[in-house]
Order: sequence, then structure tokens, then C-alpha cells
Amino acid sequence: MKNICYKNKDALSAGVIVAGWDPVEGGQVFNVVMGGSCLKQSFALGGSGSLFIYGLLDAEFRPGMTEEEARNLVKKSISHAMARDGSSGGMVRTMTVKAEGNLRDVTSGNNLPFGPIF
Repeated sequence: MKNICYKNKDALSAGVIVAGWDPVEGGQVFNVVMGGSCLKQSFALGGSGSLFIYGLLDAEFRPGMTEEEARNLVKKSISHAMARDGSSGGMVRTMTVKAEGNLRDVTSGNNLPFGPIF
């Protein structure tokens, strides 16, 4: 993936987030930036709305969160971005990657934990 990103760095307008699970390392998240660097991280963000949620994740993310705590923090973070960024979508789709398989979840805009303040 990092070779693809590096070889196409002049044609890309965003990095790539890669996540997965294996029996040796467990769950892992990698952020492959446009220049091709591959960074293993606890979490990775992307998109125009990500600028609005770095502080929230810096304050509330902690290693060892339960699956439910992590999913709720993701929904809270994305709904904050959606409230502030005109280019962010109207629902939150999450994917939990585990040894037993993947769990997909969709939360519609009217069920998000945070909305715009007028």
C-alpha cells in the first residue's frame, strides 16, 4: 500500500487508512500518508472533518477501551465533525474488525450523540 501511495503521490489528494486483525499482533491501524510513509497508530483520522475532532480524541481516547466505549467515541467524534464541517456526511458507519469477524453498524443523522448548535 505504501508503494502504491508513494508512486501515485502526485495524483492522490488523501492518505489511506488500513486496519485489520491477525493472530500475532491482534488489531492494528496504519495511516499511509500521501508521500508513502506507513505509520502504525492507536487510531487514524482522515477527511476534511478530521480537523474538528483531533482535540476531542486527544482528550477522550485511552488504550484498552471496550468495544462499546470505542464505538461510542467514534460516533461522538464523527457527529462533532459533521456539525462543524459542511462537507461531512449525514450518518455514521462503523466497522469493528475482530478475530471472529467484522461488525458493521450504521447510525442515522437523527440518532447521533451531537448535533449543530444554533
